Amino acid sequence: MRSTIKEIMTYNTFLSSWFLAFTLLSLSVAKAAPVEPECSYDKEKMLKLSPRAFDQNYDEGWPSLAKNGECLKPAADLIHLYYTKNKVSEGAMRTLVWHEGQLRAETRQYQRAIELMEKATKPAEQDNSGWNHYVNATIAFLESDLNKLKAYREKLAMVPKPAGFNPRDAEGNPVDVPWPPNLNIVDSFIRCFGQTYAEVYAGCSKK
Repeated sequence: MRSTIKEIMTYNTFLSSWFLAFTLLSLSVAKAAPVEPECSYDKEKMLKLSPRAFDQNYDEGWPSLAKNGECLKPAADLIHLYYTKNKVSEGAMRTLVWHEGQLRAETRQYQRAIELMEKATKPAEQDNSGWNHYVNATIAFLESDLNKLKAYREKLAMVPKPAGFNPRDAEGNPVDVPWPPNLNIVDSFIRCFGQTYAEVYAGCSKK
């Protein structure tokens, strides 16, 4: 009996020692190879990009971060950081604020998105494409105001095509560009009213 107890104690000691060694080894490996955050980026490099490269370069600017659907909020925060740290033109500011607003809307930060989008309108004399109607229609969608949304849809649809509007491709061939811009998006807001902003942009289906 004594030898049996001794054997059991020896075996238990062996198991405890093995478990401790395995735990320490696991911790050592974890410390040696830390997992990189999915939404990490080079902040200094991002802030040094030109406004155009930061906004339009899908391999270097904020879109490179937003490619990962889990990183939309960090991408919005990055845009905000960029235009608060850098001096940008009025037009670039409007574009950046709008894109931040879109990302806020995609992550259901609707009130923040609305506040940003309200700053993205153009002076009336500069708006010949119905941009402001599109912005206001988007805000109406986020506010769940269907009547206002439909009213701005009608205003957008009535924007006249500019004289000489004749888009062509690089080879000079005529290109069929829908007019006015963004009307299809506003129609999606109406068709899929009640769904989220992200669902509309993902190609919603009427419920």
